[in-house]
Amino acid sequence: MNDCASQVLCEQGSGDPELNARAACLINPISAIANDFLNHFSEILLLVENLPMLLPEMVDELLVWAPISYKEYFKRSKLPGSAAALARYELIPAEARQYFDLHVDRLNRMAVDIVAKISVHRAADGSIPPEKVADYCEVAAAEFRAELDLLATFVNCGYEAALAGRALVA
Repeated sequence: MNDCASQVLCEQGSGDPELNARAACLINPISAIANDFLNHFSEILLLVENLPMLLPEMVDELLVWAPISYKEYFKRSKLPGSAAALARYELIPAEARQYFDLHVDRLNRMAVDIVAKISVHRAADGSIPPEKVADYCEVAAAEFRAELDLLATFVNCGYEAALAGRALVA
């Protein structure tokens, strides 16, 4: 088993040592958070940044995006390591977990607001005229990215690094 797998809890049961090792590596050993969760927010960011050029089916994908908590994300996930991600989350010190959850909640609220503001411009044919949302998308994406960067710093570098980074931004 590789170094990453030995540093974190690994979900047992697949019978495939390589798969178990990769599953364990989903969890960052510094923060005890699985980086895969950030993909949920990266997905909507990508859609918002590219909205003026999106195909109609991608507009639909943007408009059905829904907020989700870390715990719910991994309860629903079929990824190997989901149970380990949930178990490790429960072991995170309360102050650090509250910081993480606060930023997850903030990103969820921001995304819901962005989707609501964009959906107002949807035409009867399902399209969204780029000229009506391009400027808003640019600003909203930049603000969302800044918040996502704070969360990514927490996930990749830990609570103390996130606090230090936040102090540099403020």
